[in-house]
Amino acid sequence: MAGSDRRRMVHYLIRAVLLGGFALFIVQLARGDGLSLYIAPRMEPFVKLSALALYASAIYQVYAAFRASKGQQAADCGCDHEPPVSIPKNVIVYGMFVLPLALGFLLPEATLGSSLAAKKGMTFAGAETLANARSGERAAPSLPASGNGGGDANASASEAMFPSDEYTASYAVYGKQLYAQPAIAVPDQWFIETLTTLDLYRKNFIGKQVELSGFVYRDEAMGADQFAVSRFAMNCCSADSLPYGLVATFDNAAALRKDSWVKVSGTLEEGQYDGGTILQLLVTHIESIRTPDSPYVYPDYNFDKQFE
Repeated sequence: MAGSDRRRMVHYLIRAVLLGGFALFIVQLARGDGLSLYIAPRMEPFVKLSALALYASAIYQVYAAFRASKGQQAADCGCDHEPPVSIPKNVIVYGMFVLPLALGFLLPEATLGSSLAAKKGMTFAGAETLANARSGERAAPSLPASGNGGGDANASASEAMFPSDEYTASYAVYGKQLYAQPAIAVPDQWFIETLTTLDLYRKNFIGKQVELSGFVYRDEAMGADQFAVSRFAMNCCSADSLPYGLVATFDNAAALRKDSWVKVSGTLEEGQYDGGTILQLLVTHIESIRTPDSPYVYPDYNFDKQFE
């Protein structure tokens, strides 16, 4: 076997191992329900299908290696398929694939937490996020100064209490439903939408009872009695995830372990954070819970349709 053929065969085999390794990693995650830690549920079918494509590509590389061992090209396309001869270059190129693959197999699966939230910045103002997302400059609808959720929870909500435009019409309808509830339990399905609605129409919900769960987050801008009940919202994958939360006040907040999971309930009020006014929860009850099987929340792209 000529030296160039041996070199091609080795390169094909290395590529086969790498492609097969990535396919095996995806299969391992899928079997252990670990895919949900990295990608949104709606993307899982595509990632699982990609494992089949990787396996097929690995098989082709093995076939190409066999052809190279016979001194033949895997495909007669008139192209130059000679691999680079530089060892340092090959080490760098293949190392870019070996390192993440090795880390994927060796490191334990873990959920996103406070360290990443601190880098990305916790989102507390849902209404501001909504306004920025839809126009970049347009503000949320103005709210009347009156209206307090601490009154009769069964009182009907008026249109004046929940003004809206074409972008916030669904939030206004949802806000009326939340206002009619004696206590608001923030659901995982609409975690982002619920916090956005509460913040968008915050004056109406002051004094309301709210319950939610999430991991404990704390930063330097918070007081000694403050922490955030937080969840990472994932669109497609962990790379585009953003932390959302609600600031909570609790006398023993400093004793809460960072990244531990809690369920809290309390009364909504306005508070201060990093020089701004935000909606916060005055905690009346708190309990530790285990990390849920699905720790992330996802935007509901059909949210608007629920209120048509």
